[in-house]
Amino acid sequence: MSLGPDAPTRHRRAASRPRRRRRAWLLASGALLLLLVACSIWLGVRGYLAQREITQSEQLAKAVQTEIVAGQTTQARDSAKQLTSHVDAARGYVNDPVWQAAGLIPVLGTNFSTINQLTGILSNVAHGAVLPLSDVAASISPSTIKPAHGVMDLEALTAARPAVVQANGVVQNAYSEVNALTPGFGALPQLTDGIDKFKAVLGQAAQQISTADTATSMLPPMLGDSGPRTYLVLFQNSAELRATGGIPGAAAEIRVDHGHITLGRQAEAKDIEQFPQPVLPLADQTKGLYGPIVGQYFQDVNLAPQFPLTARLATDMWKQHFGDQADGVISLDPIALSYILKATGPVHLPSGETMDSGNAVKLLLSDAYTKYSAVQQKDDFFSSAAAAVFAKVAAGGFQPKPMLDALNQSASEHRLLVWSPNQKEQDAIQAGDLSGVLPPQTPSHGVFGVYLNDATGAKMDYYLRESYKVGGVMCRADGRPTWKIEVTLTNAAPPDAASSLPEYVTGGGAYGVQPGDIKTQVNVYAPPSAIYLSSSQNGNPLNVHRDMDSGYPVAQTAPVLSPGQSATLTFQFLGTPNAEAKPDIVSTPTVNNPLISDLSLSCQDVVR
Repeated sequence: MSLGPDAPTRHRRAASRPRRRRRAWLLASGALLLLLVACSIWLGVRGYLAQREITQSEQLAKAVQTEIVAGQTTQARDSAKQLTSHVDAARGYVNDPVWQAAGLIPVLGTNFSTINQLTGILSNVAHGAVLPLSDVAASISPSTIKPAHGVMDLEALTAARPAVVQANGVVQNAYSEVNALTPGFGALPQLTDGIDKFKAVLGQAAQQISTADTATSMLPPMLGDSGPRTYLVLFQNSAELRATGGIPGAAAEIRVDHGHITLGRQAEAKDIEQFPQPVLPLADQTKGLYGPIVGQYFQDVNLAPQFPLTARLATDMWKQHFGDQADGVISLDPIALSYILKATGPVHLPSGETMDSGNAVKLLLSDAYTKYSAVQQKDDFFSSAAAAVFAKVAAGGFQPKPMLDALNQSASEHRLLVWSPNQKEQDAIQAGDLSGVLPPQTPSHGVFGVYLNDATGAKMDYYLRESYKVGGVMCRADGRPTWKIEVTLTNAAPPDAASSLPEYVTGGGAYGVQPGDIKTQVNVYAPPSAIYLSSSQNGNPLNVHRDMDSGYPVAQTAPVLSPGQSATLTFQFLGTPNAEAKPDIVSTPTVNNPLISDLSLSCQDVVR
């Protein structure tokens, strides 16, 4: 068959079409590859630039915090503006169409989309919290607590309130959003580590701003912004222990009126006579554990480890004796006072001594008892010391940041306690861990309380040393752990304490305790769902008084120790169902900060 003269031409055209298609495909593939490479470079460069901006933002965030605390308000505002500028730049780098499209890539895209979300959250925090707070930094810095000529600036706190409320809402929302982030499969380790870091920083910031929110809300009215207030201040003497710290040997009124602070009536506990009956109704369990004297003697209002009860009893006794109604109660001990003296510097006393942070505890709890033989001389010395410190603080004679540190340390060690009859204020006090209530519990975590009361009837607890061990082990099929608490007490008084220490310190045997010995009532409060199992002293079985207090099982005993002698008391309880094996412990604040350590246990070590 003849193909005709045009057949070769048609054949060449037909053969060239696949080649053209291959060339087009190759060109398209090459263009796509170039586009992918360009996008990868684009994403890599912008990711690098965004990371650099975030790193600079982190440094500036630390600078803002430092400058606010230091009262450097102008620098804080400038740093906040720079921080926001860097955050905005980072946000711009990861918010363009290419980056957003990369977030749609299966598996790998989760990194791009999550980074986009994180920078968005960070931008909200910078604009909605950091900038507003930097604008009111002068009102929320530690310098705010510093009076000028006996007056605190309440208007500054009130003016800062709107910015603090806004910042608190923004940060709390940001913290919730970061907690909800779940990058999922394909997330790089660097991203998950970054989320964890950001979450920790936001959590700390949320707590701090929440505290500022509470302070700007509560402090103005508590400092007399809406009318004068009178607070009863209890000075707890740690040389004679009580559950919340020490015997309230002295008290004073502090009056505040629109930020103006004055010292009112001062009195010794012994000046308030015994009441024939408890001034307020007491629970039968309270009377069973501590006796009705809790509500009859001013010195004993804090035998029970519940400061709100202590405060109500003290204010009622004060009112019945002096006729003055207190609007709240504040309590602190000599160790808290020594922390405050780090901020004020030395204080010169009318007696000629100089009291500072290094010698305050020894001067107040030991030296004064040796130097002054008459009870009235001792009382006058303590009153003059308290008045001297108050005068310096009220006049603003302290460094703000060290003072804030001193108050925080005192609060964390439960040496500074506060009570208000106003429920809203009391809720804020409790949120700030200043309320002195029994240990809060959670379903999964148990907390024990170990509370000490002097039973010597003297001032020997200056020489008492304590240490605690706590542990647990899971040995039962029903999910209840076995918890064990060890309380070790030591009498560190000199061997010749009976003769070398003043009778006022040893008690002289007036309450049946040999001079030089220390008798201590130990009260172990277990979590409410715990069940008592056993007790021992130095390995020997021990009978204890058992009772309940406000739903907490209590084991109570009272060892007597001669100078140099120690006793280890062990208490075992069956833990709360499905709780963690290891509980925690809180204890009475004492002259020393007792060591708390873990107790390693096996199933052979416990009663089941």
